[in-house]
Amino acid sequence: METISLDGAVSFITGAGGGIGESIARELAARGGVVVVADIEKDAADRVAQDILSQGGQAEAMQVDVGNAQVVQAVADEVFVRHGRLDVLVNNAGVSMRPLRAVWHASITDFEWMMRINYFGVVNGILSFLPRMRAQGTRGHIVNTSSFVTLDDVPGHGMYTASKAAVDGISEVLRAELEDQGDPIGVTVLYPGQVTTRIATSERLRDASDRSEARGVKPYARVRPIAAYQKAIDPDLVGAMVIEAIEQNRPYCLTHPAPLETLERRVRDYAAGAHDVQRA
Repeated sequence: METISLDGAVSFITGAGGGIGESIARELAARGGVVVVADIEKDAADRVAQDILSQGGQAEAMQVDVGNAQVVQAVADEVFVRHGRLDVLVNNAGVSMRPLRAVWHASITDFEWMMRINYFGVVNGILSFLPRMRAQGTRGHIVNTSSFVTLDDVPGHGMYTASKAAVDGISEVLRAELEDQGDPIGVTVLYPGQVTTRIATSERLRDASDRSEARGVKPYARVRPIAAYQKAIDPDLVGAMVIEAIEQNRPYCLTHPAPLETLERRVRDYAAGAHDVQRA
């Protein structure tokens, strides 16, 4: 697949009103691209877009609730009306909850809210933008934000892990489908470790009665030691990592060293659990 040119590329980034999404938007703008800064908090999106414009970049802000399929479709329609195409789609918006909790201490509304944003937010982005990206017939790229929690075992983060594991699954299959069909569109899964963003305060976006603080959720008691990927880094560092992954069409982009001990154990456990049907 040919190398993508980001100079003049049109990009749509969700959750771009701060943190990782903002960093990605700034890097894409610095490469000469036109960036659509999308966020559920319009003031945050406006701030980022205006700052990019003040530095000579090209940006515009849009408000979007990624969990609402109709809203995402309407926003996609507007992007294509304004720009006629989309080259880079970054499905980055995500939420978490505090305190961390055991799976059995989570409510069904907790699970539904997290899946609505973290997983269906990605699905809605893909369904709203990808068909027209494919029709362009030009080199494009999709970045879906997952998390290091799917690469390791992080007790207390069951809901978040489940939602991000779904992102892994759809991204892997989507990449294979695009390759099979000969579409020049790459797919990268972004795995952030600990990054100093506002994701821990995500519940500010929920109805007050649903928030953990209003329900007295029991915090999970940590037992395992702090892992290397739980050493926080500044979100400003992540944008450049993502740009490199896009340009090199890498399937994965990790912000920290991979938890090889866990991954290797999983491979051994898969092998040990496999049955030879030829001998059955």
